[in-house]
Amino acid sequence: MTDAAVAYNSGKAGVLWQVVDLPLPLRTLDPKTPVFASAVATLQAQHGLAADGKLGPATFAAITAKTTAAPSVKNVTEAALALIATATTEANKGVREVGKNAGPDVEKYLKCLGMAKGSPWCAAFVSWCVMTSKGLPKPPKWCSGSAVSLYQVSSNSKTIVKVTPVDADYQSKVKPGMIWSRAQDSAAAAAARKGAWCQGHTGIVVAVDGIGWHTIEGNTNAAGSREGDGVYRKTHKWSDAEIVGKTVGWFDPETV
Repeated sequence: MTDAAVAYNSGKAGVLWQVVDLPLPLRTLDPKTPVFASAVATLQAQHGLAADGKLGPATFAAITAKTTAAPSVKNVTEAALALIATATTEANKGVREVGKNAGPDVEKYLKCLGMAKGSPWCAAFVSWCVMTSKGLPKPPKWCSGSAVSLYQVSSNSKTIVKVTPVDADYQSKVKPGMIWSRAQDSAAAAAARKGAWCQGHTGIVVAVDGIGWHTIEGNTNAAGSREGDGVYRKTHKWSDAEIVGKTVGWFDPETV
């Protein structure tokens, strides 16, 4: 989404509209980001408006008028909203490491799984967000310190809703609130879907649109590393064959 849309929304937030008054998933996103502008564009297209990503008076009137009677947005459950909101709070704090895989916030993520300071923490971030959004004293049994194991252990459940890049029409099946896991490369991802273990990375899907799936991830950076320095918002495009190829899959934590 263009810088112009991001700048426009940044200027209108708190002036033309309040974030809390917006429909889902907008109220869980940061108006100063491309992810927010992309979500606006998606809603504009759904309402027959020019999809420029700018939340102006006409767009605000259209999306609020049509969501007053039914505030829930398609594909976003209450549990997914809680998980997205928890991850968003951490992203808005601008969590960054203090030292290597350390710092107050990083260590609280690691602690929820009993992991040592200095350990890779992308999966611990996901586990902590799941635990916190549910108000649980500890993470569910499927949570793991391994990004790929998150997907594999959860897959042991007969009720799990999961999606892989090799599924037919997989793009339409990926929903906000799902957990995304990727491997080091496409070969490792294919093997991981069959049960093999490998190192990887994971994050929480906070929005899905025609561009791709938008996430909040821990232990990454602006370049998308699996060994980064903080909590970041990321956009992964459906058209990016490399990232799609590395994807082990997505799963709904509420069905595990």
